[in-house]
Amino acid sequence: MAGADIVIGGVMSNQTTYFGDYHALGEFRPILDTIQNHRLLSVTENATSTTMRFIRQFRTCDPFDVDVTANTQRIIAAYGTTDTLAYHGPNQRFQASVQLLSETPVPPPDPVPSFTHELRMNNYPVPSADTTYACAYLQLPQVSVKNHMYRFESVIQSGNEDLVHHILIYGCPNNTNVSIPPGICMNNTEFFPCRQVVYGWAVGGGSFTLPSNAGMSLGTNLDPQYIRIEVHYNNPSMQSGRIDSSGFRIHYTPVLRPLDAGVLAIGTNVEGLAFIPPRADSFKLSAYCKTEKFSQVISEPIPDMQVIATLLHSHLAGRAIQVGHYRDGKQIGFVGRDMSYDFSLQETRYLAEITPIKVGDELQTECTYNTTERPSVTYGGLSTTSEMCLAFLFYTPRNLIAECTSNPDYRSLSSPFGFDVHSNPAALNLVSWTPENISLAQRVTQESTQNIRVIHFNASFILDTGLIRDITPPPVTPCNSSETSTTAPTSMPNMPNTVPHCHSGQSLSSGYLCLTPFLLSTLSVILSPFLDF
Repeated sequence: MAGADIVIGGVMSNQTTYFGDYHALGEFRPILDTIQNHRLLSVTENATSTTMRFIRQFRTCDPFDVDVTANTQRIIAAYGTTDTLAYHGPNQRFQASVQLLSETPVPPPDPVPSFTHELRMNNYPVPSADTTYACAYLQLPQVSVKNHMYRFESVIQSGNEDLVHHILIYGCPNNTNVSIPPGICMNNTEFFPCRQVVYGWAVGGGSFTLPSNAGMSLGTNLDPQYIRIEVHYNNPSMQSGRIDSSGFRIHYTPVLRPLDAGVLAIGTNVEGLAFIPPRADSFKLSAYCKTEKFSQVISEPIPDMQVIATLLHSHLAGRAIQVGHYRDGKQIGFVGRDMSYDFSLQETRYLAEITPIKVGDELQTECTYNTTERPSVTYGGLSTTSEMCLAFLFYTPRNLIAECTSNPDYRSLSSPFGFDVHSNPAALNLVSWTPENISLAQRVTQESTQNIRVIHFNASFILDTGLIRDITPPPVTPCNSSETSTTAPTSMPNMPNTVPHCHSGQSLSSGYLCLTPFLLSTLSVILSPFLDF
C-alpha cells in the first residue's frame, strides 16, 4: 500500500466514534497524518454495516494525501469485525477503479412511446484461440418513419464476463451484402464495408444515455438498415466449447429530439504499423486528425461538431490517454483526458462542457504505455496483449465521417536500427532495448510524418500527412497550505449547519469531495496509486 492515502473510522461499543487520516509507506501499519485533512460528517453503525461520510479538499498540500482529480482513481478498502486496528486478512477487503468527480447526468424519463431492440450474437461458438474478433450482420428495427435511438445498454451473457472484452456496432451502407453468416471479422473483406461506429462498449463500462435533445437517427434513407456487430473475445486460456450471445439493447422512440447524434473514431489506424519497446516505463504513441480534410470526403457544408462524450480505449499496457484540441495552430484544450487510465474501467464519459470542433481544427490522440514487465516488443493490433490508441467522440449534429486515424511513417527508423521496420517489423525484437534505444524509438515515433486516413460512412476515403504537435497539460491548481485542516483525529467534530447533505462521490463545493462507503465495523478507505493491498 505504499503511497496510499487512508482514512480509518468506526463506532465503539459505547457509541463513541473514531476517525483519522492516515498514510502508508509500505506493507505495514498505517501512520497517522500530522495534518488531518479529512473531515468527518457522520458515522453510524447497525447490525450489518457501518456508514461513514466525510469530505476533503481535492488538493490538500499534504505530501501524504493523494490528489482527487477527474482521472480514473483507484480505491481499495478493508474492514474488521472489531474496533481493533489490525490486518484485515485476505477476505475482508475490496477494490474499485472509479471516477470520483464524475458528473454523469441523471437520465430523463423514457419518452412515450418508446421501444427496445436487442442486437446480440446468437449462440456464437467462441474459438479456442487467445483472441477472436467475431462479426455478424444484424437488422436494426424496421420503422416506417424516422425514430431516434437514445440509450444503449450492454447485454453480457451471464458467465461470459471474463470472455467479452469489447463490443462495437457499425452502421452499414444499404448496398451491403448482409447475407454473410457470422464469423471471424479480420481479413474477411465481406465485413469491411461497415465503418461508421454507432456505439461501443468495453470491459468496465455500463449503459449510455444521450442527452434529451439528441438521438441517433433511425429509419431515414441516410440511415443504415443493418449493423455489423463486432465482439472481441479474450480467451487467454484458450478454452473450447464456450457459447456466447452478448451484445446491446437499444432504446428508441418516434418522439424526435432536435438533434441527430453521431460518433467519430479517432486515433491510431489498427491496420497500420505501431510498436512499443519492451521495458519502457512511459512510451507514447500519437495519432493525428485534420478536420480540414473532411470537406474532401463530404460535399455538403459541415457544421461545427458539438462533442458531448468520449470513450477512450487502449489495452493492457495503456496508462494514460488524452485528446489534444488545436485551432489555428494553437492548443485550445482537450476532448477527453484520463491520465491514470485503467483497462478494467472503460466507459463512455460525458465531458464537463460541450466542446465545439470547427472544420479546420486538429485533434491529436496520445496514449502512454508501460511495458516494464514485458520481455519483447508490443505491436499495435487487435489482441488484448497488443495495443490500440483510440477515442470515440459522441457529438451533434451528425455528419457522415466515420474515422479519422493515422500512423507514424517509420522509414526514418531504418537508419539507426539497420533494417526496414515496415517490411520486417519482427526484427524489432532483435534490437537491444537499452534506455538509449528506447529514447531513440520514442523520438523517431513522435517526429515521424503521420499518414492520415479520413473515411466516409460508405467506406470511401482520402489520405493525407501531418506532424505530431506537443500537448500542453492543463494548469495544476496551486497548493494553498491555508486550506488544510488540523482537525484532531479520533472524535467526530462539531459540524456547522451550513454543511450540505452528502451523497457518495458528490462535489459539495469548489474543491471538496464527499465519500460515503458502506462497510462493517472498523472501516479503512484507501485512495491509492495502485489497486494493490
